[in-house]
Amino acid sequence: MSAPMLLETIQTTTGAVLLAGGIALFVVAGVGLTRFPDPYTRLTAVTKSGTLGLVLVLLGVMVTDPSLATGIKLGLSIVLQLLTAPIGGLALSRGTFRSGAALPEPLQYDEMSSHRKALEADAERG
Repeated sequence: MSAPMLLETIQTTTGAVLLAGGIALFVVAGVGLTRFPDPYTRLTAVTKSGTLGLVLVLLGVMVTDPSLATGIKLGLSIVLQLLTAPIGGLALSRGTFRSGAALPEPLQYDEMSSHRKALEADAERG
């Protein structure tokens, strides 16, 4: 086997492994979304697994098609995904908390409960 052929085989295999890993993480996110009992753990499953899954898929495409244009586009996509997904997950979690969704049973400490009670008291006063 010649060196260019070996390099192409390694490149294709690495790209396929990254794509398969990303797809597997999408499946994990979907299972977490349907199986977890409360909205907070569902959001965690989707934001963490979905973000890493997308990054792995984009890296797999980048390895499979290594051109400058692809690298710039996919690199920018990865950076934007890593910057925006956590903020979106935080906003969704905060909205879920503020809507009064029940906290999970094992949660021992709720440092926002006093803040929520104060907001409810202010809303009742007018």
